[in-house]
Amino acid sequence: MATVTYVSPEVSAGIQPKGLRVGLIATSAVYSFAAVSYTAGDVIQMIKVPANAAVVDLKISASTGLAGSVTVGDGVDADRYHSGYALGVSVAVASMNGVQYVPYFYSTDDTIDLTHSASASGSIGNGFVCVFAIYSMDT
Repeated sequence: MATVTYVSPEVSAGIQPKGLRVGLIATSAVYSFAAVSYTAGDVIQMIKVPANAAVVDLKISASTGLAGSVTVGDGVDADRYHSGYALGVSVAVASMNGVQYVPYFYSTDDTIDLTHSASASGSIGNGFVCVFAIYSMDT
C-alpha cells in the first residue's frame, strides 16, 4: 500500500484553497488515472482541508471505463465520506454516506483521500475521478 500524492494546489504543502477564512469554501480536484497497476490500499490525496474546517458536502464522479472502487475519507477515517464508490459505472455523481451525516470538525490540517479498495488490484484503466467538497470555516 502506497500513498500516491496528487500534486495540486489542494494538497501542496503550505497552500490552502483561496477563499475567506470564514464561511463556506468550495474546492475540487481531478485525478487522471493512467493504465498502470494500482495495489489495493493505495491512497490518492485529493483535497487539502485546513484545521477548524467542517466538510458539509462532498461529491465524487468518475469517467466510464475505469475498473474497481475507492473509498473516500481522510487521514483519520478512510471511508468517512463514501464507503465504496464504484469507478467507471457511470459519470453520475455520488454524495456522502448517509442522510444524517454529522459534519466532522478537523482539529489539524488533513486531506480528503481516495483509497483503492481491497477487493480489486490491477489496472484501473484510463480515465479520471473528480472530488468536489464544500467546507465551512467558523474561525
